[in-house]
Amino acid sequence: MEETLITRTYVEDLIREYMGLSGPLPNMIKRQINSLVLDDNFTLKEVARCAVWYVEVAQKEISPLYGVKIFASIREEVDKYFKKLELDQRNQAIEAKKIVEYQDNNIIFNIKSLEHKKRQPKQLDMNEIHVEGVDKYDN
Repeated sequence: MEETLITRTYVEDLIREYMGLSGPLPNMIKRQINSLVLDDNFTLKEVARCAVWYVEVAQKEISPLYGVKIFASIREEVDKYFKKLELDQRNQAIEAKKIVEYQDNNIIFNIKSLEHKKRQPKQLDMNEIHVEGVDKYDN
């Protein structure tokens, strides 16, 4: 699976969007992102994941007053969440593949498209019936 490259601009735009800011990101937030990356060894992807988890999963707001420094304290919980999410997606993909393979091995008929011939009743020929003890020349 191909990883997408997370850029600093993408992270800043994401946080600005979650904060509801139309202008530039405050310098304090930019310094906090730098601190997370340099001091706490975050990758930009981890910063973005923390922002997504904090707003969309935990349903909290990123405040321009306090910023994103809280991401350092929720990092483990976010990692667990995204690992579980990736595992669930992988399991769903495996199950979907099994279903496709199962369907490939089955022949599916469209019953409405098959011709239905009316069954003719079997006709009984009286001459072919032989009864024991009765000679066919006896009348």
